[in-house]
Amino acid sequence: MRVYINNFNLDILNDISELFKEYMINSETYIKLYTNEGIYHIERKNVFLLDPYDKDIKIFDNYYNNISLIVDTSFFNKQTCTSIHGDTHLSLQTKKHIYQINPSSEIKMVIEYILNDNKFIPNDIYFETEKDININDLFIKKEINEFLSVLN
Repeated sequence: MRVYINNFNLDILNDISELFKEYMINSETYIKLYTNEGIYHIERKNVFLLDPYDKDIKIFDNYYNNISLIVDTSFFNKQTCTSIHGDTHLSLQTKKHIYQINPSSEIKMVIEYILNDNKFIPNDIYFETEKDININDLFIKKEINEFLSVLN
């Protein structure tokens, strides 16, 4: 499950990313490959075909200080594959930084960067969890609001 910040200005991320440094738990680099026949994820010499499962979204207006959130329970099923199909493609080298308030947190903040002109620029920010959760749960909301307070 992903929770997106509606209308967030990605340009500020380079200026404030240091504020989250103490919460970073992991960093991953991989390639997203979009072809006319599928979406692929390539990491550490492994190739995965991503099979999308779309679901409805929910919007939470004014969740925190006039910031609205979009909850998307859609997901990709990852299948290992040995070849890439498609005549045309778009390849994006991606770096993903993952942040967590504490080790027992159910939700993480993710900032994705893409390589452009030999430097990584912010491309996306969202909260992520392995399972469907209630973002109005007291503990979940507290963690999300802690991140949002720095972003605001």
